[in-house]
Amino acid sequence: MPVANIEDDSKIWAGTRVRLFDAGLMVKDKETDYYDYLVSYIYANDDYLQLTNLSKGEAGNIICVIQKDKPSQYALGKTLKDMMGIENAYVLME
Repeated sequence: MPVANIEDDSKIWAGTRVRLFDAGLMVKDKETDYYDYLVSYIYANDDYLQLTNLSKGEAGNIICVIQKDKPSQYALGKTLKDMMGIENAYVLME
């Protein structure tokens, strides 16, 4: 689902996967020009979730953090859109 289509009040939980296309990998196949990120908890930080890169060569890099909708353990769709932007970004909700 495109990030642009996420409702502002959608719940973004740890474990959600976000894919950013046109990542600038300089590959000829645009279908492989992306990075995958995992929304995950931050050790000893109960206020934010982080988006950690899972892609080869970039794994572990963090693109941004998103503030939780306290006292809940999730962030809202609006927060994800504000931090990631809506261009070329997709989310997999499972």
